Amino acid sequence: MKKLSLAASAFLALPLIAQAALPPQYQRQRELESVITSPDVEDALQSRPIDSISTEGDDTYIVTGGDCSVVVSIVTDPAPQAPGWAGPRQYHIEVGEARCGADDKKQN
Repeated sequence: MKKLSLAASAFLALPLIAQAALPPQYQRQRELESVITSPDVEDALQSRPIDSISTEGDDTYIVTGGDCSVVVSIVTDPAPQAPGWAGPRQYHIEVGEARCGADDKKQN
């Protein structure tokens, strides 16, 4: 009976572990909040207000403000947690160099 009880407990705990990570829509919301509130994004856009954010593949956002746009990448941090740990993705953002309308005209 003890073996059955232990096995049943382990089986019931398995879904709880799998459910500990954030659902995709909440993870995306968390990433977008990081992009919107980033001082590096604000600096890259030269303090222009953000007009739009679009995705370009996984973990890449194109942020537009006025005539400028900048690529922002979501980069997963190495897991400092113990094996089997579950929770929201640990990440940081990397902000590329802004391209502005005047820059594009100079290159053409």
